[in-house]
Formats: sequence, C-alpha cells, structure tokens
Amino acid sequence: MEEGKEGEWWGDTENSGAQGVLTGTPSQGGSGEQGQSGPYVQPMMMMQPSNDEATWSMVLGIVTWISWISSPVLCFTVCIVPFSTIGGVILGHVGIRKASEMNGLNKGMAIAGLIMNYLSIVMFALAAAGFGLIGSFAF
Repeated sequence: MEEGKEGEWWGDTENSGAQGVLTGTPSQGGSGEQGQSGPYVQPMMMMQPSNDEATWSMVLGIVTWISWISSPVLCFTVCIVPFSTIGGVILGHVGIRKASEMNGLNKGMAIAGLIMNYLSIVMFALAAAGFGLIGSFAF
C-alpha cells in the first residue's frame, strides 16, 4: 500500500466520512463509548490489611510491664505506667472490634495487650491499697 493511493481510507473520495483507527489511539464502540485511552497504567497492588491498633495495644502492654519491673531502679518509669495502660486498654478494645471486622486479624495481639494492661490496672490497685494500709498503720 502506497501513500495517497485511491481507495485507501485516508484518500477515498467515496467514503469521505469514514474514519480509521491508528495504533495507540482510542477506538469508539458502536454505543458511542470510548475505549481505553492514554498511556499504560500499571494495575494497582493489593494492600495487605493490618490491625495496627491490636499491635500497639500489645506494644503498650509490654512497655507498661517493663516500666513496672524497672521502677525500683529507674523511678521515673512509674510515671509512664498510667498513660501506657490507658492507651493500651483503649487500643486493645478498638483492635478487637477491628479484628472482628477483618476475620480475626491480629485478634490474639489485641487480647494479649488487653490482658497485660488490665493486669497492670490490678497491680496499680493493689499497690495503692498496700500503700493505704501501710499509711493507716503508721498513725
């Protein structure tokens, strides 16, 4: 096929309204919808679901117990305990709720975080009661 030959789509006088489709250009279907156009787009990758709240609840539970254990040596770590405990309990409950929505993803981590943080609350209550008893006998 030579350029400008009679009877080709670009030089045909009989079908002056006919259109050709070049490679890489969008085509039009019969319904008037335009086909895929533009540059190649890489398909999106599937993101792995995660339950970060459950993970952080367990991390805060570990931080709480490290703070309790190191408090006789490093006294300032006891100041971290209330904050890490409260945050761990809240994130543990959120993590369990999120795990039930995600087919149990990291539910064990959320439960472990809740157990460690609730045990910390019990420990704190026992410590407060013990200091209260010691204080009542002093006078």
